[in-house]
Amino acid sequence: MTFDILCHINATGSKTSSLYTAVANQMLFSKPSKALIRCDISLDAPYIMVEIEELAQLDRQTKCLLLLSQLLENIDITNLRKTSRISQIVFVLPQDELNNPVISDDTLKELLAEALSQQTPDFIQTTTIDFENILPDTLVIAVDSCVSYQYVSTQAKNNAVQVLNGPPGIINGEGGGALLIHLHGALTAQLYSGELSEQLSQSQAKITDTYLFAGKQSLLWQKKWFASSQALYTPEDELIELADLNNTVGYQGVANNLTGLVLSNSYLDNPLNEGLNHVFLLLNSPNEHVIKISRSEKS
Repeated sequence: MTFDILCHINATGSKTSSLYTAVANQMLFSKPSKALIRCDISLDAPYIMVEIEELAQLDRQTKCLLLLSQLLENIDITNLRKTSRISQIVFVLPQDELNNPVISDDTLKELLAEALSQQTPDFIQTTTIDFENILPDTLVIAVDSCVSYQYVSTQAKNNAVQVLNGPPGIINGEGGGALLIHLHGALTAQLYSGELSEQLSQSQAKITDTYLFAGKQSLLWQKKWFASSQALYTPEDELIELADLNNTVGYQGVANNLTGLVLSNSYLDNPLNEGLNHVFLLLNSPNEHVIKISRSEKS
């Protein structure tokens, strides 16, 4: 898969240099919530979250609408279509607790009509990105907001959520991004199959490579990653340090995997990393993936 990152929005802003600096230097944008969630039968505690300050007082639907509108403004689809073909648009958007889209298809049509004065391409709405089967000439736009009490309290029933002074868990955030998958993209993503350890072997990963994590953090995941990556080590090696996207800007729900690609781009695009040929992006939701991201020879 070859692609170009077009734009993004999260707590670090909308510049790839800011995202790289924040994650590479482990800068913290998080804060405890005012509300308490039930962590177990004996503990209620504030959860840790990363908000975009300008959106702090809004509900989830309004936040997603504003994020999506901002991305569409930043993409400039009309000019993009003059140089790149767009056969379809895929909106990766969240659903509410009743499994209804937070943003309806009719609203998406209205937003696209505002962004385009000519006939709009076909679009679909989904909650996941199938990186292995997505077609070329596809514009992918993803947004989500995962900081509300309702979202986090529901999430905590199935996943470990990071709470104040608690064990490792998910730090929730909000944001989104857009990319164009086409044959002449500046970046190439190579995917592998099998268990996590098998994917690492197929990718010929080394202890000296750069590893970026954009998934759901938990003690269980840390143990699995350590066990799966054992074959990379010699007795003299120090532990791999994963650059963790979510510790900085927070887990962004259905937009998180795309934001992981944005982070990969920020590493490869940074002048300080001129000698960096590739990075490995690790995902674990909904499935575990090792993705090798490199500069494309076709760009």
